[in-house]
Amino acid sequence: MRYITKKDNEELLKQYKIHSPVYLTLGFNIYVKFGLDTHKTKERMKKNHKHFFNELHRQVYKKSKRKIPRYVVIERGGDTAGFHTHMVIEKPEHLSTSKFVKLAEYSWLKTKDGVSLYAEDDVYDRKGLDGYNAKQQSQKNTNAEVDVMNAFTI
Repeated sequence: MRYITKKDNEELLKQYKIHSPVYLTLGFNIYVKFGLDTHKTKERMKKNHKHFFNELHRQVYKKSKRKIPRYVVIERGGDTAGFHTHMVIEKPEHLSTSKFVKLAEYSWLKTKDGVSLYAEDDVYDRKGLDGYNAKQQSQKNTNAEVDVMNAFTI
């Protein structure tokens, strides 16, 4: 089995064209944050991401079928950080950043396991951010992965 390397992830993340990026860090409840079964925990996180995007799209576009460009990285931090998600998501043109962040927070808190959302809209070094999010993965280090199922690009 071939493992995805940091370089593989960096190449993948370069494909995402996000013109007005907002950087989100999503926090989970204790059950997910410190989940013991890594595979089941990541699957549960992906379901939360899916519900988050469905709700966010309902809030942002109402009846439109449009999707918001984004990429999603699941990460397991150290002993105290636990599982969390980093995301680069495009702010829709018709919304202010503060309104979009409020809608994102509302949508995240509506998910089953979402408890906190931190947003940073001053993304000036996208290449560096992609490098940070493209964690090294190997047989011994499966602490991070790109959630391809919930990522979207134009």
